[in-house]
Amino acid sequence: MLLVSVAVFLLPVALTGAGVALPDIARDLHPSSQALQWVVSGYNVTFAALMLAFGTIADRIGRRRIFHLGITLFGAAALVAMLSNSILLLDIARVAGGIGAGATLTAGSTLIASRFEGTERLRAFGIFGTALGAGLAFGPLISGVMMEAMGWRGVFAIPAILGLAVAVFAPMITESRNPDAKRLDWAGTITFTGGLFLLIFALVEAPAFGWTSPLVLGSLIGTVVLLAGFYFAEKHQKDPMFDLGLLRHSRFMGVTAAAVAMAFTLLPLLVLLPTYFSAVEGFSPLRAGAVLVIFTAPTLVIPLLAPVIAKFISVRVQLTAAMAIVGGGMAWLTTIQPHGGVASIAGPLLVTGIGYGITLAILDGAAVSSVELKRAGMAAGMFNAMRLTGDTAAAAIGGSLLLTITSSHLMGKIADPEKVTEELNGGIHTTSLVAADAFTSALHVVIWVSAGLALATVPLLWRALRPTNDGKSRVVASSQDSAPGLTATDAEALALVGGETGLVSEPAAASAPTETRPENTR
Repeated sequence: MLLVSVAVFLLPVALTGAGVALPDIARDLHPSSQALQWVVSGYNVTFAALMLAFGTIADRIGRRRIFHLGITLFGAAALVAMLSNSILLLDIARVAGGIGAGATLTAGSTLIASRFEGTERLRAFGIFGTALGAGLAFGPLISGVMMEAMGWRGVFAIPAILGLAVAVFAPMITESRNPDAKRLDWAGTITFTGGLFLLIFALVEAPAFGWTSPLVLGSLIGTVVLLAGFYFAEKHQKDPMFDLGLLRHSRFMGVTAAAVAMAFTLLPLLVLLPTYFSAVEGFSPLRAGAVLVIFTAPTLVIPLLAPVIAKFISVRVQLTAAMAIVGGGMAWLTTIQPHGGVASIAGPLLVTGIGYGITLAILDGAAVSSVELKRAGMAAGMFNAMRLTGDTAAAAIGGSLLLTITSSHLMGKIADPEKVTEELNGGIHTTSLVAADAFTSALHVVIWVSAGLALATVPLLWRALRPTNDGKSRVVASSQDSAPGLTATDAEALALVGGETGLVSEPAAASAPTETRPENTR
C-alpha cells in the first residue's frame, strides 16, 4: 500500500511540476513554443491514451508486473528528462514518462482493488486518493523549491529518485492477476491512441504552421479517420475496451461532460498561469508555485469533508453547485491584470479550488454509481480515459489559443510580434506594457472559455442527475444479481472506489471473486 501510494503521489507532481518549470526550460534550451508545449502534452497524451489498454494487460500478465514496469519507466524517463540537454530528448522522455504513469496508476489501483474487500477497500482507496490529492496540492510548491535548488532539472529529480526507489522494492508486492481476463483490444488501442495523438499534434502545431497547412489538415483528417475506425472496431469487438453503450447513458455522459469541463479549468491554471506569472509579473518559480497552492490546497482538504457533506446534501446538488462555483471563480479570475498583485487573484483561485475540490471528492463516484454494478469497472476506466483526454486537449487548445491571440494582438503594435510571442510563451519577463496587455488579453480568452464550459454543464448535470420515478437519485445496484459473488459491502465499495480513483478495471471489478487474492500488498 505504501509503495503504491508513493508512486501515485509522484504522477501529479510530474504534471504540475512541468508547468512551473516551462519558463526556465525555455530560457535554457531555447525551444520553439510548439516544442515547449510538448513537455506537457507529450506526458498527457500517452497517459490518457494507454490507460484502458494497461488495465487489460495488467489483468492478464500480472498487476504487480505492470506496476513494476510502469514505475520503472516513469522513474527512468524522469531521470532522462532531468539530464536532457535538448528539447527533443526532453519531449521524448516526457512521452515515455506518460506511458509509465498510465501503467503505474492503472495497475496500482487494480492491485488495491484485488487485495482488499468491503470497508477495507474503501479505506485503502481513501489513502490512494489522498496521495493523488497531495501530489496535486503540493506539486507546484515542491517543484518551486526544487527549482530554487537545482534549476528546472530539479522538477524531475523527485519523480526520478522516488520513482526508481519504488521500482527497487516493487517486486516485494505479491502478484495478482485475473485468470479470466479478456484479450487486449489491439484495434481499439491503436486507433484510439493514434487518433488522440494526431488531434493533439494538430492543436499544438497549428499556430506555427497555420490551420490550413497540409500538415495540420492532414493530421485532423487522420484524427477523424482513426476515431471513426475506433468506433467501428469497438462496435464489432466481442470484448471491447470501450463500451459504446455507455455513450447513450445520459447520467454517465452528464458526469463525464462535467469532468471534461473541469479539465479545461485545471490545465490553464496549472500550466498557463506559471508562465504568465513569470512573463508578466516576473515571479520566481518558487513564488509561482506558492501562489498556485491557493488553488490546489482546497483539493486536499475538501475531499476529507465529503462524507459529512453527503449526509446533508445530495450528489446532484453538490455537483451542480460545484460546477457553478468553478465557473464563477474562473469568470472572476478574468479580472487579472498586469502587476495587479497576488491579492487580486487570491479570491478567484480559492473559490475555484473549493469548487474543484468538491468535484474531486464525488465526481468519479457519481460516474461509477450511475451505471449497473456489472458495468462499474468499464465505466470507471472509460470515465478516467475521457477525463485525461480532456486534460490533454485542454493543455493543447489552451496553449494554442494563448499563442494565436497574443500574436494577433501584437500585430502592428511592435516590430517582431512572433518573436515577442515566443518569449512570452517561454516565460521571459517583459517590461513592455503592450506585450503584457496582449498576453493578459489572450489569457482572459482562455479563462473565459474555461468558465463558459463549467457553467454550461450546470443545467446539463441538473437534468442528467434528476431523481428517478421513485423519487430517488439512481445509484449502483446493490443486488448480487448484477455481479454474482459480490457482497453488498463490496458493491458499495466499488461504487465509492471511483470517488478516489475511478480506475478499477472491469475484470477487477466484476471478476474479483473468482481470483485468488494476494496475502499481502506492501
